Amino acid sequence: ADYQNRQIGEWLSPFDFVETQRVILHCRAPKTGLKPLQSEEYIRWRNGDYKMLLMSGLPGAGKSMAAASIVQDLKEYYKDLKVAAICVFCDFAFAHTQTVNALIASMLRQLVQAHPVVHSTVSSMYIHHSTRLTFPRLDELISSFTMSAEQFDRVFVIVDAVDECLDDQTRSHFLNTLNSLPINLLFTSRPYPLIGQMFEGCIRQDILADQHDLWIYSEERFALSRVDHQCSPEYRQQILNQVVQKAGGMFVIARLLMDALMEAPNAKEALNIVRSMPTGVQGTYSRALQHIREGSDSTMKDLALYSLFLVTFSRRILVFSEIEEAIATMFRLEDPCRCVASGILAKESLVAACAGLITVEDKTDKIRLIRTFSQSR
Repeated sequence: ADYQNRQIGEWLSPFDFVETQRVILHCRAPKTGLKPLQSEEYIRWRNGDYKMLLMSGLPGAGKSMAAASIVQDLKEYYKDLKVAAICVFCDFAFAHTQTVNALIASMLRQLVQAHPVVHSTVSSMYIHHSTRLTFPRLDELISSFTMSAEQFDRVFVIVDAVDECLDDQTRSHFLNTLNSLPINLLFTSRPYPLIGQMFEGCIRQDILADQHDLWIYSEERFALSRVDHQCSPEYRQQILNQVVQKAGGMFVIARLLMDALMEAPNAKEALNIVRSMPTGVQGTYSRALQHIREGSDSTMKDLALYSLFLVTFSRRILVFSEIEEAIATMFRLEDPCRCVASGILAKESLVAACAGLITVEDKTDKIRLIRTFSQSR
């Protein structure tokens, strides 16, 4: 049964949002990101007082982390019941492939893999289409999802970054489709006027980065730095205060600030680095790119710029070995005498060369640009 569930699930969708959720949670610092789960709005939604909840927040406020945490919370809260908690992580980078059909299919994949027995409707659909090398229509996917949902007491669907759908038409179609299903819905989004119109009358909750969470995250990262063991409590306090203040409630900025000072030779230099960093996402990203361009090691600079180019413009997610081989090939094409063998690049070196602007997932080796959900150690 497990093999059949997995086989049908992978046939339905290449999107493994369960793994995405796992990766996000792995990046969460202990005892952080819990505030959205303690709100009255969320608790009432979880208890079924209303069908839909919209959580909105600025970039970097922790929306994706909240979405991933909510999936985990639902599974733990309803562990003794037949309840499915399904997640969808929309992403600008893959908006062209995240069509309504593809997203509904990814939801059905999770539903199939969450129950020990595949519903007969899904099995019949799989046999019919897989033997003909065709794929189900949207109405077939919806019907199969509805029938499969009957195998559970309740089905929750959490959609992160609904504002990152391909366009307004796709988003509207997706929302209308979801509203027709027997599910409880939770969305996260950046504040966006049209989103507000689409969710008119919906219960809402703001997501704000918690200063306590930012402090815990920064303190944990600082403990891994070169200067932590030689830093006085006073200097440590000043540095962490600066990081939290400069972060402006955005985890992604806190991460970049911590990346910038990780190799500082001493506490004084670490404090100077943080003080000299600009505020805001754009300024912090620009400073990270400036740091790359002004690097004295030309090989590391080229490595970083090539890698960022490949990750940014790739039509699919790349894995570390692909980046490694592409970099080696680019270097050889640029200078035949510049012999760079593949298989010798360390993941840590790539992340460091890119000034923390990319991450390499532990389990899958997938490489991603850091997003505003980042709370990586």
